[in-house]
Parts: sequence; structure tokens; C-alpha cells
Amino acid sequence: MSLAKTVLLMLAITSPAWADTVMCGSGTVFDNAILPLLAYASLVTGILIALSYMAGTALSNPKLTLWSKTEIVQLAISIASVSLIMLAVTTFCSLDMKDIANIFNLPGTHASINVYDAATNYLEGSVNYTHNALIMVRYHLEAYTVLSYFNAFICDYNVDRIGLGCFFGYSGDTEQPFGGYGADIAALNVFFNSTIIAYFTALNFLFILLFIYHGFVFLFLPLGVLLRALPYMRPVGSLLIALSLSFLTIYPLMLGIFYLMSPVLLDAPAYAPPGINMANYGESIFPDSTSSASQLAVSTVGESYVHDHYFGGGKENLAGAIAFAAFAFIAAVFFPTAALLAAIASVAYMARMMGEEIDLSRLTQLV
Repeated sequence: MSLAKTVLLMLAITSPAWADTVMCGSGTVFDNAILPLLAYASLVTGILIALSYMAGTALSNPKLTLWSKTEIVQLAISIASVSLIMLAVTTFCSLDMKDIANIFNLPGTHASINVYDAATNYLEGSVNYTHNALIMVRYHLEAYTVLSYFNAFICDYNVDRIGLGCFFGYSGDTEQPFGGYGADIAALNVFFNSTIIAYFTALNFLFILLFIYHGFVFLFLPLGVLLRALPYMRPVGSLLIALSLSFLTIYPLMLGIFYLMSPVLLDAPAYAPPGINMANYGESIFPDSTSSASQLAVSTVGESYVHDHYFGGGKENLAGAIAFAAFAFIAAVFFPTAALLAAIASVAYMARMMGEEIDLSRLTQLV
């Protein structure tokens, strides 16, 4: 399966309709899978605490009895944290991003979607925006590379390509009419490479959001509730619950805010800067080598024929291509990274609510 088909399949999986069945609406995965697992984890934890209390009473072991009483409080804190997550999910599902945009009179048009769908929409838009930037930069890079290799023999005493120097011997100069494009090629290579990085970074952030919606809380929340009641495992359980709370609230919320800015950040819904028509930058522009007419035109008319094929109608826009690549890097790398860092930073504060201190330096090293 090609990369393009893989990306299209992934975008279909992470479309708002799919995300809505996972986090919001009736019959969601959150309601049908995660909440029952949380209930089972809480029940198992409660049974362990009750058995420990009974064993401590029977054996007259005050340490075991005290541990059981302490864990009852910690179980209550875990359940309260899970309730806070459920409240946040319900709130985010009820918020309408279009109404929020209208309240603040934000530019552009916005869909009537919830926070979780808005986060998905922004990352999908950043993928499309970066892909369009790749297309435009690659188009100019191909054109400049082809044109820069053309050589022309200019006869002495010439008028255009005809000169007296070629009638009386072979007198003239060999030139590269578009040799100056070599400097532009070097610059475009830099921006092409950075845009490729931005493109795959945007896909990476989209996969992270996919994991959060489909498997993150499914694993971390029930396990966190259970581990908080086990000896020496309370910091780990607190970390798992804090991670679930942060990545189910802060990360989608930040991306949802960026969605409100998408008409400016991503030039939505065209996903191209004003004045740039992506229909002008397609494939197979170079004249077909199997066509006798194309070969004759290139040989007779010269490099100007190929130049007009690439840049006819004012399609040459080097500054626009470089700016497009720069905007794509900011939209696909800088802003999603800021959302991820905000979620990671909030983990420490979420853990403090459960009485634990989390070493953020080690956590960021893992990321």
C-alpha cells in the first residue's frame, strides 16, 4: 500500500465521525469499555483493601490495618480523579466550537463540532496544509533542476539563436540559460527537507491523538486505579491517572484552540496561502520523451519551451513556495508540539492533586 493510500486510510479512521463514536455520543467506547473496566478495577481494589483489613484484624497487625485504612482514602481519591475525567469528557463533548468562535468573533468559518473533533480536524488540516506545501516546493525544485541542466550554443553575431558565427565555422559560446537557478535549488532543498519533517511530524501527532482516543485511557485509567492501592506502586498509579487526565483534557483542548485559529494558521478551507492555486502545481509537466513533437519542440525552440511548460501563466513563485513551507512548519510542528508540551507539563500538577510528586525531567526524557 502506498504512503498516500495509508494516509488517506488513517484520515478516514480519525475522521470526526469516528472520533465521535469513541469519546462522545451514545454507545461510545468510553462508556461501553473504559467505564466497566474502571468499575472492575475499583471493585478489585476494594476487595484487596477489605481482605487486607480483615487479615490485619485477625492477625492483630496494626501496620496492615493502618495500610488498609489509608488505601481506602487513596481509592476515594482515585475515584474522584476518574470522576473529574468523566466530567471533563462530558464538558468537552458538549462544547460547540462554532459557538465559541462566534462569541469571540473569530475570522473564517468553523464547523459545529466538539473539542475532540476539533482537535482531530486541526491535525488533519495541518497534514493537508503541509502536503500542499510539499507539492509546491517539489514542483519548483523539479522545474529548476530540469531547467538548470539545459545548455545552449550561442553563435557569434547572433539574432536570437541564428548567428553568422555558425555559418562560417563553429564560432560562439556555450551557455546555461537558466544556470542561475542553481542557487534557488540549494535554498529549495533546505525547505523541502524541513517540509518533509513537518509532514511526518503532523502525522505523528495525529497518531498520538488516535492512540489517546482509542487506547490511552483504556489501558492507563483502570491500571492506575489498581496500582495506587498496591504497596510501593502508588506513584506509578498516580502517574498513569495524571497522564490520562492531562492527555484527555489539555492536549485536545490546546489543539481545539488551534482549530479556532485554523483559518489563519492553515488558511482553511483551501489549505493554501491566498493567491496560490494548487491546481497549477501538478505532475508530469516535463515534455514526454516518447513524443516526437515534444522532442522536436525542445530541440528547435529550446529551453524556453520547457520553461513555459513549467511556469506559463505566472506559476513561478519561489518566494511563495518558501513562505508556504515556513508556514507549514509552524502550523504542523510548532503548535502541536506546544500542545504536547503543555499536556506533559500539566502531568506534574495533576499528580499533585493525588499527593504525589512527578519528576518531569525523567518523563520528558521518555517522550
